[in-house]
Amino acid sequence: MGAQKKFPETGAMGNPLPALNRQQKESLLMMIVVNFAGEQGLLNHEQLEDARASLRSLFIRTTGEETMLRKLIGILRINRSLNQAFNDMTHILEGVIKSRASLESKHEILKEKLKAMDITVDENNDFIGILLEFSKDFIQNVAAFERQMLEYQEVRENEARTTHIFRLAREARKRLKNKFEQADAEDNKHETEVKKKIYQSFNYADAESEYKYAKKSAASAGKEIESSLKQFHKMCQMTMKPEMRTPSKIELGSAGKSCPDIYTFSARGLADHPRLKFLAPVVQELLQLYQHSFGMFMLDFEKFNRAIVPMIENTEDYFNAKENDEDARTNQVKLKQIESLIAFIEAISLLLKDGGQYSYPAFSTQVTKLITDTNETKWIFISEELLRMKLAVEAKLSTQLT
Repeated sequence: MGAQKKFPETGAMGNPLPALNRQQKESLLMMIVVNFAGEQGLLNHEQLEDARASLRSLFIRTTGEETMLRKLIGILRINRSLNQAFNDMTHILEGVIKSRASLESKHEILKEKLKAMDITVDENNDFIGILLEFSKDFIQNVAAFERQMLEYQEVRENEARTTHIFRLAREARKRLKNKFEQADAEDNKHETEVKKKIYQSFNYADAESEYKYAKKSAASAGKEIESSLKQFHKMCQMTMKPEMRTPSKIELGSAGKSCPDIYTFSARGLADHPRLKFLAPVVQELLQLYQHSFGMFMLDFEKFNRAIVPMIENTEDYFNAKENDEDARTNQVKLKQIESLIAFIEAISLLLKDGGQYSYPAFSTQVTKLITDTNETKWIFISEELLRMKLAVEAKLSTQLT
């Protein structure tokens, strides 16, 4: 691919075929990419119209460069980030919900096993009562964490929305002020006073107030989650062998509810009450789940904060996309299509730089080879649809009468 042609190709009538310029090459490639993105719903309506407008301008431009393809890559990358954000946030929240359900299930299994026994007062006071109370408290904390995470998503979205509105209002007021100041020299005193009153009436205090309140609410929700995580950590530390605990970490969570040394109570209870030893596997599984929970929830919170970055950077696109949000499986497919299309655009951009002199049939062959390259796995997921789109585009281009 890309070898310089030494002799001009000839057509059916024996006449030399003209070589395509870069503008013509990019037009063909853009049509394939834009039509594919539009059909698969990878661009929203506004983005698709913008891409089509760029394509129209490409046909009348005097010089051809791959700038339009680069612009499309930028748009697709934003959409990829938003789809990835949706997926990550959904999976994180679903993971917390599943964790609570799993813990509740294990707790109920233990209770069912205990129902079949006549637990003595000593067994209850030394071990069983303490374990059940610890388990109940832990599940309640997980349920609270689940609620906090859902609320955190809402307040962070509201923070992003009010921040965007505040910035727009502030910029609009600044532009209005600059416009009036530029015109003051030509206005009489009365007109200047009128403009001054108009400017003063354009007050973005409400937008600023809502922005500050939303920011404060988001920070407060974040601190609430951090406090819950500290309490989780302390409880999780108590499920470990004493010699494996981190004292400093226990102290960090010491402000919350007092927490029994459930590992020691469990080990001692099973040793002191032989008939309860058959419960050891169930109890150990519970302790493992508790101990594992803190790390997972901490990671979930950190991942969630990373996932919402695209929402903050592209607020309008985020909420537009959210209105049209599909189920998680559809989002996964769309995300994979975007990844594949970006890789394909980056590859076909090289065709515009390789210095080869291609006639239309030769360039078409090169594009087909690239699409159907069995050694290239980055866009194999969409290769069949890309080839179909290429055929449709070429059918349209080759039969135009005007």
